[in-house]
Amino acid sequence: MTNFLDNSAHIKAKAHTLRQGMFVAGLDRPWKGTPFMLQGFLITTEEELEHLRKLCQFVYIDPTRSTVPLPQTTRPDPEPRSKPVSGNKIRPVRQGPAPNLRGLANPAAFRENLKVAARRQNHARRYLQSTFNDVRLGASVNTIEAQAIVAGLVESITTNVNAALWLTNLKDRDEYTLVHSMNVCVLSIGFARHLGFGDEELHVIGLGALLHDLGKIKTPDDVLNKPGRLTGDEFAIMKRHPVDGYELLADTGDLPRASLQIVRHHHERIDGSGYPDGWGGEGIPLPVLLTSVVDVYDAVTSDRCYHVGRSPHEGLKLLYDIAPNNFGRELIEEFIRCVGIYPIGSLVELTDGSLGIVLSADPDHRLKPLVRIVRQPNGEPCTDCARINLAELAGHDSGHWRDWGIRRVLNPTDYDIDIKAIVAEDSDIGELIALEPVGLGGS
Repeated sequence: MTNFLDNSAHIKAKAHTLRQGMFVAGLDRPWKGTPFMLQGFLITTEEELEHLRKLCQFVYIDPTRSTVPLPQTTRPDPEPRSKPVSGNKIRPVRQGPAPNLRGLANPAAFRENLKVAARRQNHARRYLQSTFNDVRLGASVNTIEAQAIVAGLVESITTNVNAALWLTNLKDRDEYTLVHSMNVCVLSIGFARHLGFGDEELHVIGLGALLHDLGKIKTPDDVLNKPGRLTGDEFAIMKRHPVDGYELLADTGDLPRASLQIVRHHHERIDGSGYPDGWGGEGIPLPVLLTSVVDVYDAVTSDRCYHVGRSPHEGLKLLYDIAPNNFGRELIEEFIRCVGIYPIGSLVELTDGSLGIVLSADPDHRLKPLVRIVRQPNGEPCTDCARINLAELAGHDSGHWRDWGIRRVLNPTDYDIDIKAIVAEDSDIGELIALEPVGLGGS
């Protein structure tokens, strides 16, 4: 990974002098093994300050990305450094009230929000199922219904984004194309809202994201579902799906241009290596690029015919690694801030040895989310479905509660834990998520 110390303007500061508003560009130790996934971040909470003061004697501050004046006692680091590569510029993150990320504080309200979100997301999956079947038979796309579905998803995400993101863990290898399209829609709306897009823009982005893979209906099944590596000719066929989808939807004449751009260009990359038109750099519109990020994230964290899905945490690390040539590091940093260092659905080990699943993405407590305990410290399954708010426990004045936190992120398959089954059981929505097979494979 690129080191954020690569800049001669960085300033060395003692950990006890840090405060909120400073941008930490580097540590006095490797980033690996610390709670900070982002190699460079703006200090926004007391929790982050506490961790930095415990871990480090000094850090490197980037004054150009800090929002407060720096202490006069700091001195520039004498080592020569080169400027890091930056990707596409993005608009400032939304100012003012943050999205409602704390709905889990009221379990009854969260459950109701979850059921509403489940109905709307199930509606989206059934719409996609019928649309793929109808288009295969020569019918046109019902874009009016698509717009109504996206409007409902925008409302769900605005009401309680945690409930909507929790449901994206209902992944199904046998229905990959359908579930992937719905998840990309939900995550794209959530990410766009985090970046500060307005409601009208969210509808346009959501519409393009929902239909971004429609062109796969024209991809032969033996290519779409091939478990092994595609040959050059097969990959050329696969690369047609963005244009096929664009042409199917452009013929309707009633989709916004920006939505069509998402469908056609969601495989473009900033270094110009993408397809179908080789767009690159800042020539790729931000709505297209943010959807591309989400598309890759959901794909790599899903089980497919040719690989087992990575954990959400591993998916974020992969995005960070490939960011410079594909999306730009700044945009990936914002995506990590959006979904959380421990994304909803991540399996984590707590400091007492118990295992839990992350249920919240609260930007004020990125290192101490709310978790649902699934295994006791002795390895026994947890039967009472306890929910623990690590941020609240961290502020408790007595006993060992103050030290509770996340020790590490785990892969659910290594512990025989089925996240999808837990999501369905936890929300009592099993009857809402069943779908008949649509005949599309897992590619």
